[in-house]
Amino acid sequence: MDNNKEYIINIRVSKETYRKLKAKAKEESESLSSLVRKTLNDSYEIFKDIKQDIFGNEEKSSGNMLHYQKIILAKDTACERCHNEIAKGSQAYLGESKTGTKKYFCAKCFDALQ
Repeated sequence: MDNNKEYIINIRVSKETYRKLKAKAKEESESLSSLVRKTLNDSYEIFKDIKQDIFGNEEKSSGNMLHYQKIILAKDTACERCHNEIAKGSQAYLGESKTGTKKYFCAKCFDALQ
């Protein structure tokens, strides 16, 4: 089976919803199709995270990360894994998922993920 095939889903929305989606897509400088696809992916990611929070998963913070980068924080940020605050100006690690969801990790938690 070819995993690279894309499928088309047709949906009906009200004229008002369509107008709002078109306006948001224009505001974000992206196509309507891209906006809807990104919204669906983000929604799936959010519900997946909620499910993991409720039922648990040993790799809930890092299992779907595509890449990590070492960064310097511009503001205080909580670590995704231990929830401790990482101070502004500190080194941290940014993970990004396939859907573009970004998660921040302190050095200790990042080392534990490896």
